[in-house]
Order: sequence, then structure tokens, then C-alpha cells
Amino acid sequence: MAAPLTSRGRSGMTAAILKVMGIFGGVQVLTILCAIVRTKFVALWIGPAGVGLFGIYNSALDMVKSVAQLGIGESAVRDLSNSPRERLAAVVLSLRRWSWALGVIGAALMLALSGMLSRFSFGDTSHAWGFMLLSVCVLLSSLSSAEGAVFRGFRRFRKLARASVWGAVGGLAVSLPMFYFWGERGIVPSIIAYTVVTWLALGLYREKVGTAAGGRLAWGESFAIGKGFVVLGTFMTASMFLSNLSSYVFLAWLNNDSGESAVGLYQAGFTLVNKYVGLIFTAIAVEYYPRLAAVAHSPRRLSLFAGHEIRLVMWILLPAVSVFILADELVVRLLYSSDFLEMLPFVSWGVVGTIFRAFGWCVGFTILAKGDGATYLWTEALSAAVSLVLNIVAFTYWSWTGVGVAYIAWYAVYSIVVTAVARHRYALRLSRTVVGVSLLALAATFLVALLHAGC
Repeated sequence: MAAPLTSRGRSGMTAAILKVMGIFGGVQVLTILCAIVRTKFVALWIGPAGVGLFGIYNSALDMVKSVAQLGIGESAVRDLSNSPRERLAAVVLSLRRWSWALGVIGAALMLALSGMLSRFSFGDTSHAWGFMLLSVCVLLSSLSSAEGAVFRGFRRFRKLARASVWGAVGGLAVSLPMFYFWGERGIVPSIIAYTVVTWLALGLYREKVGTAAGGRLAWGESFAIGKGFVVLGTFMTASMFLSNLSSYVFLAWLNNDSGESAVGLYQAGFTLVNKYVGLIFTAIAVEYYPRLAAVAHSPRRLSLFAGHEIRLVMWILLPAVSVFILADELVVRLLYSSDFLEMLPFVSWGVVGTIFRAFGWCVGFTILAKGDGATYLWTEALSAAVSLVLNIVAFTYWSWTGVGVAYIAWYAVYSIVVTAVARHRYALRLSRTVVGVSLLALAATFLVALLHAGC
């Protein structure tokens, strides 16, 4: 078992993590607030059916985007961070050319699949034009992802923050009138407008690099340079696609089984449980993953860093999840409307699952840190399959309470699997303190949910 970190080492590491959380957490909060406002007005002006339609379109779009981008928005950050100064222009140019090529291919794929997506989602081709129009979003999202990678690779975090803020606020400003005046017909145009504004905001702060070396680069050379981050990103893309596919299949099944209103209720609940609480995870990942990758060669240091991260996340989540459970009805009324109170059991129980999610998330990053793409892929594929089966069975027999418990079971299984893999393949050893703190957080939040359900 790895020896514990010194007090000074833990304090320094914790301070670094909290500093990064402060920088990126603020941007995430504003972005989420804009998303909340947008969803709130969709709920008020269009109702649960509108939220469901919004969710189906976005789920299909995310699925196609995950394939089209091949994960280069994440994988290229490592190349940009590690490249010598004289090679940076070539890497940036290569990344931008790859993003254009993949974006065009992805847009064509969206066009080709539009009829099938409409039939699978709605039972007919009446929404095919909506999916066709969203092909523009696939292209622009690919370009935006590449620019975001350049910002992170060059450590231009303030520029990225400004661009993200303008994109979120501007996208909200242009999309709200569409919901008000056009109702359901404004959903597709609003998604397109939001994507366009985000792309323009990133373009305003576009990082300029030397063009002398990069400008002479042939297209063939650009694609050769990009092979490294494309291969790395392909495993990430495949896993993300399976996750999005699982979500899309469940939403389509739920739509055909219970209607668009049920989809809207699930989408709202899942957003509350998975995305808003997940803000903590997103903020920490900015600092955690590269730090973990730097020590991946040492099983001892890998165990120490992963253990420290788990303890910190648990102490942050324990009060956050408890308050969230106790205020669940207020949160739903504030962010949505009284029409969405039906899915409260999903929110109250599902948020307990974020304890398991945090544990599995911290351990799962060791797989990526080791560069074990194949293992990462099959663990994520198993996770997606477990999620789909549990959701369908749970909703069929136990409605929204069942879906909440299914969320807990999903991440419990995931945590067990990735911990076993990391222990066997990378000699990861977590101390008793880490396990104890995790069990304490789980027991406390479960007790709060149980008492709250009985009130």
C-alpha cells in the first residue's frame, strides 16, 4: 500500500486543485446558468414536450458529433503542450485542417442519416428536415473544438474563459426569441444559432501563430502530423459514441413507450443529476488528468494522486449532494416548473449515485493516464450497456424512483469494474482512509435521501 502524502504535499496539491476549480468553475457556472435559463423558458413556453424534443435533437447531434470529431479536441491538447516552439505552427495548422475535414465528413453523415434518425426517434420522417439542418452544427462544433484545444494547449485560459462566456450569453440571447415566437418550430433554429454564436465567440479570440513555417505545410504533411492525436482520440471517440448512443436509444425507447413528455421529464432530471452536479467533476478534471498522466509511470504515485483526488471530491460532494436532496423540489420549481415535479424521485435518489460516479471517475482517469485506450473503450462500452438495460428495466417496473435507483446501480457497477481493472493492470492501491471517506459519503447521502423520501 502506498505511503500517505505529507501534510505539506497534500496542502499544496489541494490548493492547486481548488485554484483551478475557481477559475474554471466560474465559467462553468455561468454556462450552466445560461443553459438553465434556456431550458426554463422552453419548459414554460413549450412545456415538457418541448424539453423532450429539445433533448432528442441534442442527443442525436451529440452522437454524430462524437463520431465526426474523433476526440481531437481533447487528444490534441497533449501534442500542443509538448511540441517544441518551432513546431507549434505546424501542429496548430494540422489540427485546424483536420477539424475542417472531419467537420465536413460529419455534416455529410448527419445529412445521410437524417431520415433514419427521424424514423427511429419519432416513428416517421416528419422531422428529417430538422436533422438535416443540424448538419451545420456538426461542422461548426468540429471547428470550435479545435480552437478550444489550441487555447488549452497554449494555456490561454483567460481567452478561453472570455470566449466561453460570450458564446454562452450570446447563444442564450439569440435563442430565447425563437422559443417565444416560434414555439416548437424554433427548437432546431435555436440549436443552430447557439452553435453559430459559440463558434464566432471562439473566432474572436482565435490564437494567432506564426504562419511562415505552418503556411508552407502541404495537406499531406498536415494529416501525417495529426495521426498521433487522431489515433489517441479515436478510442475516446468510440467510448463517447457508445455513451451517447446508449442515451439516444433510451430516449427514443422512452418516447415511443411513454411519449415526448416523459422524455422531457427524464431529460430534465438527468440534467440536474448528471450535468449540474457534474460541474465539480469538470472543473477538477482540468487539473487532475494532466497531473495524473505525468506520474502514470509510477504505481505508487498514481495511487497517491488518485487517492488524494477521491478524498477531496468526497468532502466536496458530501454537503453539496445532501443540500441538493433536501432542496430538490425547490430546485425543480426554480429551474423548470411544477409540471416537472413528477420526476422528483429520480432526482432525489439519482443524485446519491454521484458519490459512486465520483469514485469511478477518479479511478477511471488512471486508464487514460496510462494510455490504455483499448481498456478504456471496453470499460466505457460496458458502462453504456449497463446504463441502458438498467434504465429500461427500472422505468418499466418502478417508474421514476426506479430510474433514480438505476443511476446509483449503474455507477456502482462502473466503480467496481474500473477499480478492479486499475488494481490488476496498474497496481493501483487505495488506502483505507480513501475507502472509508468514500463509504462515509455514500452512507450519509443515502440516509439523507431515505429520510427525505419518508417525509
